[in-house]
Amino acid sequence: MPLLEVKNLSVFFRSDEGADVQAVNNISYDLQAGEVLGIVGESGSGKSAAALSVLGLLPYPKAYHNAGASVKFEGKELIGAGDDVLRGVRGNDISFIFQEPMSSLNPLHTVEKQISETLRLHRGLSGREAKKEVLKLLKMTGIKNARARMRSFPFELSGGQRQRVMIAMAIANNPKLLIADEPTTALDVTVQAQILDLLMALKEKLNMAVIFISHDLGVVRKIASKICVMRNGRIVEQGRTEDVFSSPQNPYTKQLLAAAVLRRDKGLSGQERLLEAQNIMVSYPLKKNIWGRVIEEVKAVDNVSFTLNTAETLGIVGESGSGKTTLGTAVAKLIKFNGKIDIFQRDNKKNRNFRRCVQIVFQDPYNSLNPRMSVAQIVGEGLEVHFSGLSKDEKRKKVVKALKDVGLDEKSLLKYPHEFSGGQRQRIAIARALVVEPELLILDEPTSALDVTIQAQIIDLLQEIQKKKKLSYIFISHDMKAVRAVSDKVAVMKDGKFVEVGSCREIFEHPKDEYTKKLIAASAAV
Repeated sequence: MPLLEVKNLSVFFRSDEGADVQAVNNISYDLQAGEVLGIVGESGSGKSAAALSVLGLLPYPKAYHNAGASVKFEGKELIGAGDDVLRGVRGNDISFIFQEPMSSLNPLHTVEKQISETLRLHRGLSGREAKKEVLKLLKMTGIKNARARMRSFPFELSGGQRQRVMIAMAIANNPKLLIADEPTTALDVTVQAQILDLLMALKEKLNMAVIFISHDLGVVRKIASKICVMRNGRIVEQGRTEDVFSSPQNPYTKQLLAAAVLRRDKGLSGQERLLEAQNIMVSYPLKKNIWGRVIEEVKAVDNVSFTLNTAETLGIVGESGSGKTTLGTAVAKLIKFNGKIDIFQRDNKKNRNFRRCVQIVFQDPYNSLNPRMSVAQIVGEGLEVHFSGLSKDEKRKKVVKALKDVGLDEKSLLKYPHEFSGGQRQRIAIARALVVEPELLILDEPTSALDVTIQAQIIDLLQEIQKKKKLSYIFISHDMKAVRAVSDKVAVMKDGKFVEVGSCREIFEHPKDEYTKKLIAASAAV
């Protein structure tokens, strides 16, 4: 008997407009004890809805299943089961790691309180017993200085540490099945490798089965013994992982595998100098004395210098906290810094002119695009400042052209950010930057957390725009594959400093610094 058996499962969501939406369409799969199943597909393919159905975590009755749907765990039917049955399974036999730990963890409670809650509810441990068990779990999941971290709140932890806390909570009651929904999305490549190694070590130690949901094919290939590929709510292909990767049968699977290999277009960088940054320093105060004088500070960017030519791409890589984003915002002159940043042959004293020449595309377009403004207002906002002399019709034409440059049509003008997918929102953010005709784009993690096919589309788009407009890029990312695909030269950043700078080929094929070697090795591992 399989540990988990899913048969003919469909998921529907009732719509206020009357037309119900089908998120999952008649899928079937099974899972044996100790086995790892990878479920891959793009956003909206139904991966998460299918997984949440296993534990009855969908928003019922707005969500509902078809009449023949069945989810059996150890032979026990879970579809339509009562709350007492589901409470006995949730957290005890089946645990869930949600995609975004910062949203899943309570910001008002300490790590100890949140993990001990599940121990008290499910195992009836006393306060002292629970505290000992929490410490043991934190050590098991590799959190350093675990005793001190028990008193920490989620915002005091890094992304990797928060994910480890989520894992500790999930394994607290020795579950037989762990469902992990995108547990490594947007994590640094080294942290991602650590989390994967941790999950596999815990799987062996606790003899758990794992359902690993991801859009990252490399991650799934590393850990899953079999795989289901989902598209538009259906499983379009399933089988042993190596069989699917070595000889995919479905055209969509072939498309996913092709998109995972990011192609590098030959650089067109010129010899004309565009930007020079000298001795850039950015510090943040940690402690002040009673007179308000800073007596302790952290150097987020520590004496960094570099140059950039026209139509050239500088990739900046490093782990979270290395100073990449701070450096990017300093180059855009959006924060205070010490040092000198000049655009060659321009009047750098006129701040407005500098801001037109240097534009930035932020990491998360959902947060950086104003939800109250239409696309026409968002993209055209910069024209009000930098091209105020244009007529209303001329400004509209510029906005339409910018949208067409990023592959969006005129129909998008009156829509709002929430009406677009993640990849489309990123295109809108790029159009907003392009509309003022910049010479340098600073791209801060522009493909982070996007589906693999959308990642490939955005990178192809950026390369096409660079060819057409002879733009220079500063491409900030922890994704080594993306950096390798777009960069002419690469700077590796750690603790606010450049530890190694060189051509893309030198850095990836002949790295000198140990930290660079570590990043490349971790990237190859996933």
